[in-house]
Amino acid sequence: MNKQGACKSANNKVYLSPYLKEKIQGMGTVDLIVGVLCKNVEHTILHVLNVISEGLHKYFPEYTKAIVVSDGFSSDRTVELAKLFQPYNGIKKLVVEDMVEGGKGAGVRTIVEVAEEMDAKAIALLDGDLLSVKPEWIREFMTPILFGRAGLVIPYYIRDKYDGVITNNLAYPFTRALYGFDIRQPLAGEFGLSKRLYRMLREHPLFPWDFGIDIFIVTSAIANNVSIKEGIYSIKIHESTTMYLEPETLLIPMFRQVTGKMFELAGYYEKFWRNNIKPIRYLNHSEYCTQKPIPVPVDPGKMEKKFRREFISTRKMMKNYLPGNLVRDVEHVGKKIQDFTMDLWAESVFHFASSYKKLKRHTEKNVLLDTLKTLWFGRFTSFVVETADMDLLSAERIIQEQAQIFEEKFEDFCRYF
Repeated sequence: MNKQGACKSANNKVYLSPYLKEKIQGMGTVDLIVGVLCKNVEHTILHVLNVISEGLHKYFPEYTKAIVVSDGFSSDRTVELAKLFQPYNGIKKLVVEDMVEGGKGAGVRTIVEVAEEMDAKAIALLDGDLLSVKPEWIREFMTPILFGRAGLVIPYYIRDKYDGVITNNLAYPFTRALYGFDIRQPLAGEFGLSKRLYRMLREHPLFPWDFGIDIFIVTSAIANNVSIKEGIYSIKIHESTTMYLEPETLLIPMFRQVTGKMFELAGYYEKFWRNNIKPIRYLNHSEYCTQKPIPVPVDPGKMEKKFRREFISTRKMMKNYLPGNLVRDVEHVGKKIQDFTMDLWAESVFHFASSYKKLKRHTEKNVLLDTLKTLWFGRFTSFVVETADMDLLSAERIIQEQAQIFEEKFEDFCRYF
């Protein structure tokens, strides 16, 4: 038992400790909660809390409200500073540890459990190192939910063409093709949730404790017909992003968690996406003129060498997940990265998703995901080479074209999934 956070029952279900429940009940109910997810963010936590406090005070004076900080067992002064912070009068504050050790999903679950105890009408979830957050964001996350116009608010951040690479080349086209819903950044990281949605997520058997939480929230909302609104059209800057030297390397640890959860949800919601009548969409996205995001440095030559090394170590495993014709095409890509076409990538992803469904053991699934990771990195490298001289808008057209190809391959996927 963790006095501050959670207990585990005989069936391994995690719930708030009696100590924390008593503390929350003493604070009373609230209308709005802004949950802050953090770990080792002592340099940014006070900035984020100040902005949240300003936003709640300025835009929601007539509502009861609270800031809930859920800390992922920081080793720096994050918790100390969060406890010292004083919000505007009328805004309650609670600083807790994540219910369990696991990652971002554990922090989200902790905030959801607190919201349930406080009977909150809406939650906004923000990362504790979000340098670009503004008071207006709090309004944009909350207002559509309070007025009944959305159950989930998800940002559309202005990002460099080489930022969000798991999103651009995998999560976005896969989600769009399966569920018929064009959410550009399903791994955006920040969300606004209605009471109906957070209660549904709380009871979901596949609730993840790790980085799979973003795709879980979005996919579950779509499959349960929750109204979704995109907003927060702004540049996103994390403190961690400013320190990236090799973002393609730092993102790799997330790949297994995000993709595994995405494939797992595809199996769980198979009946929904098979029977869902997808509306005809015109995919000619309008041109835009926007701020230039912070550029993400990449080294195509170094990336290509890394891909070839990884490909040599995983090439034999490809035969376990891909039909013979695709194996031959993939072997060719291993020699010439420029030939990694969108069609080959879409077909490969769908075959890997189908193979994932058939596997029972966790270790087998991890081997599959690590093998797909190599191909994903190859596709990212191919995208970098293809778009090297393109501006943001031109690169976005490539991403949209790729998503359309995923949609075109969807019927084939249905036959062998």
